[in-house]
Amino acid sequence: MKLRSLEAFCAAVEEGTISGAARRMYLSQPSVSDRLAELDREARIPLLARSRQGVKPTEEGMILYEHARRTLDDIRALERLLHGLRERRDMTLRFAASSTLGEHLLPDWLGDFGRRMPGAKSDLFVGNTQEVVDMVSRGEVVFGVIEGEDGRDQVEVLPLLDDELVVVVAPNHRWARQRVTKEDLSDEPFISRERGSGTRQVIENALANIGVSLNVQMEIGSTSAIKEAIEAGLGFSILSRETIRLEVESGHLATAEGFVIPRRFSIVRHPSANMSVVEQSFYDYLLGVRERYGKGPRNETG
Repeated sequence: MKLRSLEAFCAAVEEGTISGAARRMYLSQPSVSDRLAELDREARIPLLARSRQGVKPTEEGMILYEHARRTLDDIRALERLLHGLRERRDMTLRFAASSTLGEHLLPDWLGDFGRRMPGAKSDLFVGNTQEVVDMVSRGEVVFGVIEGEDGRDQVEVLPLLDDELVVVVAPNHRWARQRVTKEDLSDEPFISRERGSGTRQVIENALANIGVSLNVQMEIGSTSAIKEAIEAGLGFSILSRETIRLEVESGHLATAEGFVIPRRFSIVRHPSANMSVVEQSFYDYLLGVRERYGKGPRNETG
């Protein structure tokens, strides 16, 4: 009797449909059906009763399900035990972050976490939101932090912090510390993040909803480089308020008033991946950050 057949059988019983079992196992429906057929051939008795509403275990199938469920749970417990024994010696924190978080918020968080958990080492990938979600969905990292709330069926998305995107200009720009309207934004040269950026996606979605198109003059894959381009007078951008706080305080950049796009930072997690001790500790730390900061008001665009 093959383990994969028992997993498909238990998933079908618990979900009540073959399609539901396929979604849970991240398999195609024909693949799950093949595994169930494999179990039927070995059992040589009916285990599932099929109807238009889905599937239900027969009397014999229910007996098998109860034993199979306990067996699978025991196997998962052994896997977690072995994983934990391996990972006890590994204090490397592997995760991924989109660039706004990776460049501006995570350094402080990692420093604080390191003081709480001496010996922890970070192996951090910083990219755009799409790259982070791809890595988590493929299981290359257990979790990541992104800009926005977009995920995929293969990952869980949990709100982390609320943020604001604001209009950022050079300190001598006519918009500096002045009120702008959505109509003002269309003609001025705009400096955009690259495609796949969570910040860019949030901006495009928000402006499309209010009928505003931007005059994109350049695309840059780094928030730091965008800030330098703004300071050089090459145009304006819309950036996280948190990422330009120091530059505004020092007078190198300025913000315009009257136009804010609310957005959210999120944690994306692979639901079936096992965490090491240090990964679980940092994941719990992020949940603590979420509780400490809370979720701020969600302002309207415009």
